[in-house]
Amino acid sequence: MNFQSIQYFLQVARRRSFSQAAEELFITQQTLSASIASLEKELGCRLFLRHIPLELTYGGELFLQYATAYWQEYEHMNRDFAELGAGVRGRLRVGVASVRGRLLLPKVIHAFHELHPLVEVEMVEGKNDALLEALLEGEIDLAIADFPGASRGVAMEPYYEDEIVLALSNGLLKAHFGDRMEEQRAALMKTRDIRLLADVPFLMSSALSVSGRIARKLIRQAAILPTIKATSGNMETLIEMCRLGEGACFCSEKLLTFLLDREQLKTMTVLRFPDGGTRHTVQFGWPEQEKAWGLRSDFVRLAKRAETV
Repeated sequence: MNFQSIQYFLQVARRRSFSQAAEELFITQQTLSASIASLEKELGCRLFLRHIPLELTYGGELFLQYATAYWQEYEHMNRDFAELGAGVRGRLRVGVASVRGRLLLPKVIHAFHELHPLVEVEMVEGKNDALLEALLEGEIDLAIADFPGASRGVAMEPYYEDEIVLALSNGLLKAHFGDRMEEQRAALMKTRDIRLLADVPFLMSSALSVSGRIARKLIRQAAILPTIKATSGNMETLIEMCRLGEGACFCSEKLLTFLLDREQLKTMTVLRFPDGGTRHTVQFGWPEQEKAWGLRSDFVRLAKRAETV
């Protein structure tokens, strides 16, 4: 048994597929299968039930616990010794939602590579719940997410404040209110009473997302039963549909102003709810039990600096 065989096993266990794991490892499927077969022979038990998707046997589940702990210690050792050398090398795995990553990470990674040009930044995209699980499983080193309160096993540090707003196109207002469009728009902006939109279709994000939770809370408080035109876990898709007049959409103000240019924003009505509990904090998270790591600390520091510029 060696470092490589443990790495191969962990990748197959995560992907539950020899072909996908081989692709991630840049090796042939035959090489990977042979390595796992050799490991099974050495351990004296089967590690996987070979159907689609692959399933870990009891022995595989047991070995996964040992292999995960071993690999984490191995990576921590590599980090410590890499930082002793001239010119830090290594890899930092950052988990983030796809649209948020597009918004935040390019300039942060650029600044990070000016400081650490030899360090690979691996971006892992996923939803908040998946990122939390990946963090706890040791699959990423740092997550940028809307964490649900205090998450056990995760140390957190605030990144930036954001606000959930309700956006809808002026074309949608015109289609529903006709000649009364300006009157209704003025009433909306003044009262922020979404009961005025009871007959307007809505676009909804997942109930697991911050925007989805806040949207459902405000709709319940308004005691309306809106028509849901579409649902999606992709906020970029929802905002574009909203711009085209498909429906009203609760979304991050930061993402809205990032995805739409100035001229497009002029065609939108955006409602803020100052007393509606719509502000939230996007945070950095990392495994609570891990000791301080210079690369991760530098990334967090540079990201926070970029946010204030």
